[in-house]
Amino acid sequence: MTSVTTSKPDRVSRADREAARWVADQQSGLLDDAGSAHLEAWLQTAENAAAYDKAQVLWLEMGEAAVRPAPQAATSSRRRRTTAPSGGRRSRAPLIATGMAAALAVAFVALDGPTRLRADVITRPGEQRTLTLADGSTVQLNTDSAVQVDYAPDRRTVRLLRGEAAFTVAPNPNRPFTVEAGGGSTTALGTRFIVRRYGAQTEVSVTEHSVRVASNPASVIVAQDQTSTYGPHQAPTAPVASSVGVGAWQDGWLVFDDQPLSAVVSEIGRYSAQPMTVIGRKARDRRVSGAFRIDQPAQTVTRLEQTLGLRSTRLLGGAVIVHD
Repeated sequence: MTSVTTSKPDRVSRADREAARWVADQQSGLLDDAGSAHLEAWLQTAENAAAYDKAQVLWLEMGEAAVRPAPQAATSSRRRRTTAPSGGRRSRAPLIATGMAAALAVAFVALDGPTRLRADVITRPGEQRTLTLADGSTVQLNTDSAVQVDYAPDRRTVRLLRGEAAFTVAPNPNRPFTVEAGGGSTTALGTRFIVRRYGAQTEVSVTEHSVRVASNPASVIVAQDQTSTYGPHQAPTAPVASSVGVGAWQDGWLVFDDQPLSAVVSEIGRYSAQPMTVIGRKARDRRVSGAFRIDQPAQTVTRLEQTLGLRSTRLLGGAVIVHD
């Protein structure tokens, strides 16, 4: 288990933006002796160094090799440029740097850079993690999820940036425990609950005691075995009975009761690195009931095909399309 006690800023910081530019300049060979010295001085603060490391990771995930330049390497690059013909590589360098910075910005968004910068913990598709927080509360992250922890002497706040998480709260009436997600908040009045974000909607299901769900600006009390949903500009719905198996994923299972195949495959696909979908109205509307292991998404879809008499097509890259 991982202990998380620190927090990160709510938005991309100035250090992160500057780090992206430093990496782009570095990769385009624009750093001379003065630039290299400036970079080394800029890296002396912990915030700048951390931002630079993140920018390097993003560049590596683009397929590029980003390494911190030694002053000697920067000098060599400068000398090579000074011997280049006039109007050649040297005159194009600013344009190259601009293009590389733009590419890094594109990768930053495509790789969900803003969430990566904010999150204290992230899970990949199919991965689950359990965190023990400083006060003894626990957070179980489901597949493809991210949280940020922000504890203060008078409050305990966890932000669900994406995905789904189950919370078991250590009681402390002097420090309210609140989960912020999708423009609303859930404050524990008891012990255990689950918060899930899907699209613009946020769903709160209580498994023990109760919570207060607030959004826009109404609030409702959601009791044990009840669920409420809200949106960024939508008040929480009146609590209804939670669906069957709402927290079964915590034990490694997905449970469905008379659900359309499209919804079942969409849920199974959350645990797979390959996209999964169902096409054709007849196939999408087929009803499914049963319990399936979350660590076997491909095998589960294959069994559904066989049981329902359907077929599937595997595309290049691994995407799965289920159809009649």
